[in-house]
Amino acid sequence: MIEVDDFKAFDANEVAEMLCLKYRTVTRYIQAGKIRARKIGKKYFVTEKDVKSFILAQETNFGSDKTEEIDLYSGVIRED
Repeated sequence: MIEVDDFKAFDANEVAEMLCLKYRTVTRYIQAGKIRARKIGKKYFVTEKDVKSFILAQETNFGSDKTEEIDLYSGVIRED
């Protein structure tokens, strides 16, 4: 971790540990633009703010109060 005053940045290995992901998955997310990072030398560094942004951007299905009824005929063309 790099820490200067109130600025914190983590390398890809540390981010992988924090998010319970593999290192390779984190680097793929970085290369795909899902996690914002800076490359210094041969290492990627992700700021604390960018880690939080990635976590908050993830979709969840927690708290879904809607119960959808399955309509068996939805999308079926009927000829009467």
